[in-house]
Amino acid sequence: MDAAEAVARVNAWLGELNRAAPGNMVRADPAHVIRNPEGWYVPYNSVAYLDRADIGKQIFPPPAIVVREPSGELRFAHPHSGGISVPVRLPGQPAEQEDVDPYYADSGLGRLGVPRTAVHGWRQLDAEGNQVGYRVNPDYRPGPLQRGFPAPENQFETLTLFAHQDWIERDKFLAGLTESEVYIEASAPHELHLRQFSQARKELRVFSATRHLPPDAQAYLHYDMATLFENTPDHDTTYLLNIGWTEVAVTKRELADSLAVLPRRAPRIHETAMVDELVPELDELAERTAAEAGLPVPERMPPQAGPAARRRGYELTFQECCDTVRALNWLKQPDANPPSRLMARTNRYRADGSVYPVIDTFGKYHLEPTEEVRYGWHRVVGAYVGFAIGEALGSAVDNLTLAQIHEEHGTSGINGYGKPYSRPGRIGPLTQQLLFLTEGVIRSPYRGRPTGELALRRAVSHAWCRWVNTQGITWPKADGLLANIDELRRRRDPDPAEFAAARALVVGTPQPLIRGAGVLLAALPAALTLAGAETGSAARAARLAGGVLYRDETDLTAAAYLATVFQEMLTKDSFSAPAWLISRERLAADEPGATSDEIRAMVAESMPDFTAGQAGYRDPEHIGDGRSAMSVLGRAFAAITGFENRPAAALRRAVNHSGRSALTGALVGAFLGARTGLPGLPAELREPLEFRALIENIASDAVWQFDRTPPPVTRSDDWLARYPVGDLE
Repeated sequence: MDAAEAVARVNAWLGELNRAAPGNMVRADPAHVIRNPEGWYVPYNSVAYLDRADIGKQIFPPPAIVVREPSGELRFAHPHSGGISVPVRLPGQPAEQEDVDPYYADSGLGRLGVPRTAVHGWRQLDAEGNQVGYRVNPDYRPGPLQRGFPAPENQFETLTLFAHQDWIERDKFLAGLTESEVYIEASAPHELHLRQFSQARKELRVFSATRHLPPDAQAYLHYDMATLFENTPDHDTTYLLNIGWTEVAVTKRELADSLAVLPRRAPRIHETAMVDELVPELDELAERTAAEAGLPVPERMPPQAGPAARRRGYELTFQECCDTVRALNWLKQPDANPPSRLMARTNRYRADGSVYPVIDTFGKYHLEPTEEVRYGWHRVVGAYVGFAIGEALGSAVDNLTLAQIHEEHGTSGINGYGKPYSRPGRIGPLTQQLLFLTEGVIRSPYRGRPTGELALRRAVSHAWCRWVNTQGITWPKADGLLANIDELRRRRDPDPAEFAAARALVVGTPQPLIRGAGVLLAALPAALTLAGAETGSAARAARLAGGVLYRDETDLTAAAYLATVFQEMLTKDSFSAPAWLISRERLAADEPGATSDEIRAMVAESMPDFTAGQAGYRDPEHIGDGRSAMSVLGRAFAAITGFENRPAAALRRAVNHSGRSALTGALVGAFLGARTGLPGLPAELREPLEFRALIENIASDAVWQFDRTPPPVTRSDDWLARYPVGDLE
């Protein structure tokens, strides 16, 4: 089809429109027809205006109809750039309206057309526009964001995701690519770093964002793909498009074919820059700040900070670098009064419970040495802080029915922190217990080996006793870091049955047999014991730790299964798979003590299997009773699935239901934090969180404890005073 045929098709339909709605007659404007990825873009206007008979009849901005290639289908173009087109419809006639997946509709890639695989179905409308039916699209495929792939941060990544999930065809992908921007590592201004080009294979690696550049990158070139194409001399070059967790190969010849039909119309881009942590302005800031602080020698940006952040998929912003430089210099003067509050500063705890200031690394890197053999430090810290956030959110509605939540907070439920403990963001009993359990695991010599199992149980039992000691039941052996923090002695309304079981460990009375979702707290610290071990299992550690208070086999299996899920979520790799996928992979592994028919039924009920073409979200309210271990875990899975890239919405789903909202919220917070680290958790929830520095301390120490070379070998501080081993060995 050429432009003339497209105009003829549009005029034929506009003729029907003129007859159906006489008045300001309209006609195609052939002078402004252009080719776009969806087909021919044909604007139209009033006949009076086009014939210059009455310029006052002009329609502005002029509407347009897209004639799809090769089908010839006519669609109204969206009035705004990036919006999706819709099928044409004559007034007063029945029609079908596409129900497009909102992820695609809001992507800004509407000019590529609406693929059939992104259409849920069609709303059937009568002549007056009222919906009278719905036709489901059997070819619909859940989108990449619904399936839990990492959220894209630019058009390049969105395109790659959509192509990866078969939402757009190859020609549409190439057409969008020529309008996208990319980054290439540079060795010096205007010079490509040769390690990104393989002469033998004629492959050039390009990146979707500066945070995906190699960790030790110093500078970069910023191109649009059309300009990069023109500046690539070898016609046999293959571009490796890197979006952080996967790569897509595109040949220069493919781009040539696409550009021949659809040349780039947007402005060209060809820029160079240094990575933010190496710009000269930071050296100038260091010298100024050192002079203000009275230092003879300025403290400069740590050279490992930027590379360590990029290694984890982050990058330091210029503002974060400035805050770091200020903090480095002012913290050299412990009694100084800095003139600016813009400092990257947090606290670390000593064994006696006192604190001292250290550099805040924003959850993107750490300055202490660690190998991270199995787990990513940023994921572990994110999981712990996310757990605390989720509990703090859910505490205000814990154990209320959904009807009661709606009565108190409206039909949308609670949205943000309430004040269950007098101020927003205060941690609850679950976070207290998690910290003590983690401390207990750190203090045990257990590293996944059977010889340490008895010591692990004893360490967890003592951890419960130390927590009970903070709740007013004296245990004379309480020692270590957490026992020395007075603020942890605040009462936080723990579950009565769980508190009674823990209290029995202290007072020596017969321990009650309890069931409940509290057993799930053992999963996260248990998973960490496997950080560097090649024997044992996270599931076994969870059963040992959970078995200190709980005896029910179903409960212990749920905790063991959750530990294996955390084992995969906390990966050091660049991509942490979504819960719906990890959960089924762990079932397929069929690890002893961590799977059962109940687990399989819970997973099937709470999460769709997107690989099987299933779609739709599960309502947490409908998963069990909201109180048992299996139900709480199922509700947590239901709350996060499909919302991995919308953390605030996932947390709302996790707490607005009947039952143990605080624990469900805590688990979803841990899932989110493990996936994104601290930077991906909502800032409005992260900043006011009580004890955030302590939570980060304990989580970091757990990572170091179970690294290949554990403390105190690698540390010179008061590690053994913070975590005394005592009579465990």
